[in-house]
Amino acid sequence: MSKARVSKWRVLVALMFAFILAYLAFVLWRAAVPAQWVFSIEVETEVTEINLPPRARTQWQVDGVVLCARGALELADEFLIDPSASPCSSRAWRAYHVPAPEQVLELDGDANASLNRLPEGGLAMSLRAAEGTSLGRFSVVGVVDDVALGEAANLIWPEIPAQSLTFPFSGSTTLGRAVGWSNAGMLRSGTVSIYTSDESADKRTLVDETTLMLGDQVRLGDADGGESWPKGFARISAAEDVMHVVAFGRADRLRIDRYGESGYELRPGRFRKLASDPSVAFFGSLLAAYMTLILALQPFADTKYKSFKKWIRGKD
Repeated sequence: MSKARVSKWRVLVALMFAFILAYLAFVLWRAAVPAQWVFSIEVETEVTEINLPPRARTQWQVDGVVLCARGALELADEFLIDPSASPCSSRAWRAYHVPAPEQVLELDGDANASLNRLPEGGLAMSLRAAEGTSLGRFSVVGVVDDVALGEAANLIWPEIPAQSLTFPFSGSTTLGRAVGWSNAGMLRSGTVSIYTSDESADKRTLVDETTLMLGDQVRLGDADGGESWPKGFARISAAEDVMHVVAFGRADRLRIDRYGESGYELRPGRFRKLASDPSVAFFGSLLAAYMTLILALQPFADTKYKSFKKWIRGKD
């Protein structure tokens, strides 16, 4: 082998150091790239507020409801409740109750829905449309279709139906309420989990998890959520005095407010970001395997193994 020819062994070692430098540069680049985490949250709460985005049509089954409206609705007088027995907050509201099943509420979006468990075991829902818009329609299958609701309505369930109530939603959401002397309803307990943002759910890796305390308030999403609104559902059962809420969304739009502390956003640190990055782990494992191979072959490069060294260098 001529002197001008570079040793194959030295090339392998040089490549190892080049791969190390390239890998370190790759890790630094991945650390600088903003992370996209996703969260899942499951809570037990007495109060939930949902802001439905514009043009987000939502349908809820509302069997057993007492519908309170500020004006007369296009419903037969037989469904009107006497003011003396009305569960609505004041006589300014007209109360309607349709005993038939399959009652559907269709909301057009751009509205606020506030859900509160009542001390006696029922549920109250306050619906308010954005200024200049209407909430949507109320229908009862086989009885009445598309009754316009106007800008405001209150829905009250003195008792929760046996089949429970489930309200799927998409929009910025507040779970719980800031603790104060005048606020009775609050979040009781829950868990927030942060995952990597892999497209396939079965490949997502748990990065962080936190337990919510009594009195916490959790904000999911914000006013400019675009196409990334949190999604979830609230389930209310007659057997419990709380509502269960499950939601999913982007973790950079999640904020926890705790009594006696300033609020904080649940975001994993850079080390957790790199530790959960599949590309960093993949290329790191390849580099480790290559380095292990080089170190395993190192003894054969010593003068003690001249014949093997000659083979490595390509000599006859």
